[in-house]
Amino acid sequence: MAIDISQTSPAQWRYISEGNVTIVFSYNGPHHPTFTGKALRIRKAPRETQGPHSPFQGDLAAFQQNVLPRLLDPAYLPDLQTVPLQANWVEVLSKQHEPFRPQERRITSKVDCSRRTAVLVTDLIGGLTCAVELKPKWGFLPNCLHLSPETKPIKTQTCRTCMHGHLKRTEGVNAATQYCPLDLFSGSKARLETALGGLWDSWIRFNGSINSLRIFNHGKVVLPDDELTLRAWSRETFSLPTDAPITSIKSSFINSLLLQILRTPLLNRISSLQRSLDSLDCEGLAKLIEISPIFDLTQPTMEDWASFVDTFLSPKHQNHSDFSPTNLRYHSLSYALSATFKDCSLIIPLHSDWADDEHGDNIKVVDLEIKSVENIPRWLKLDQRIVNEYAKLEQTMRKSCIE
Repeated sequence: MAIDISQTSPAQWRYISEGNVTIVFSYNGPHHPTFTGKALRIRKAPRETQGPHSPFQGDLAAFQQNVLPRLLDPAYLPDLQTVPLQANWVEVLSKQHEPFRPQERRITSKVDCSRRTAVLVTDLIGGLTCAVELKPKWGFLPNCLHLSPETKPIKTQTCRTCMHGHLKRTEGVNAATQYCPLDLFSGSKARLETALGGLWDSWIRFNGSINSLRIFNHGKVVLPDDELTLRAWSRETFSLPTDAPITSIKSSFINSLLLQILRTPLLNRISSLQRSLDSLDCEGLAKLIEISPIFDLTQPTMEDWASFVDTFLSPKHQNHSDFSPTNLRYHSLSYALSATFKDCSLIIPLHSDWADDEHGDNIKVVDLEIKSVENIPRWLKLDQRIVNEYAKLEQTMRKSCIE
């Protein structure tokens, strides 16, 4: 029997957060056998026009249930299922919760009221006392095989995320300045402390506006400039006195995350998937497109994704991943899937029994949406912009990111 979301009132759902693709609402009504402890992820649409629907919105559950567990331990994936939507219910939900959305999000996007399905998922934010959302970004330096003589000394010294941050800052966009994902992915306690400290400092500096780090307490966003909420969060989560200095809160925050991240092989697996799926780098993929007679941008079906993973995990992988025009379709799907893991987020709980999580299994990976292969030309152009802008820096001004 299909789940009927209209059994609930839109007022019983609370706005939690949103990314570029979806808006998340947490069920906040009376106890319900289906909806208590759940969150609803609904697709967004551009503000100006409705625009084309992103592919496979209703199949996100199928993608996570049938494809992703073959690449990532299912223990790190939240439970989710596709649910039908009624147009009038979504319209009321959108209208009621629009005032709670950040202004910068409201300007560019809205709830896509034409959607007829959404995803019901385990509430990893509203259902916990405290949850931290980290977006690790790119955890590797590229294979230098297909890099040009001009870009090779740049791309093999500075990671993509740090270069992209420089481009954002030149365009007036806030970006973390003291965070390098290679530190987060390193497995080194000292470097992990540096990464978490850099994220915290950027969180303070930009008042929680960067998407690399977000902190939630009882489902509500904690912001640095809201001192009452910040103090209440630190007291409840870390048992700190109300007059504890910010440095003490930072130290407790880092130590709590540090132990959980060091216990889990998750980050190593994500980095490995990013790297192996992006074996050519943007430059190698661009070269392959140039010499290929056909560049197929048709979005793969679920069966195509399953077949791709079959090949990726099999001994046949080497034959299909060779730098050859006949393998362009394989590399296109591979790069799109790599983009999914480059853009994922980690939800890390901080609560009284977090220390009992011996293997880091309480950490969940979210934002694993299917990326469209139609984005590949745009990604290739963005890569050129990022590197060209970074190349303008003097050699002594460039970061050295250690893999």
